[in-house]
Amino acid sequence: MKHLTQILLSLLFVTTSCTAGDPVTFTYQGEVAGVMCSACSNHVQTALEKISGVKNVTVLAAKDGGLPRLEITATSAKITREDCVKALGEQAKMYDVRSLKLVKAK
Repeated sequence: MKHLTQILLSLLFVTTSCTAGDPVTFTYQGEVAGVMCSACSNHVQTALEKISGVKNVTVLAAKDGGLPRLEITATSAKITREDCVKALGEQAKMYDVRSLKLVKAK
């Protein structure tokens, strides 16, 4: 009985001392064509931030003649390239999200 009481007290301590941490976040990376300036970057960021679960969008400059890079931080593990195209709407004619992949979950 004493042993059972110690176990119950330990469980009570553990459950009351645990707090909910930050929600799980997912990081996506990809490439987006058509971004030539900071105004273009802002258009893409604003559109993609409207996707459900997206917390942050960053468009990074192209390196070594490649395409500008896209980084999205979200609470959803199900964001797709098609979601990005849909969010861009008419602007998808100017900005082409070429790739998007989930690179880490935290």
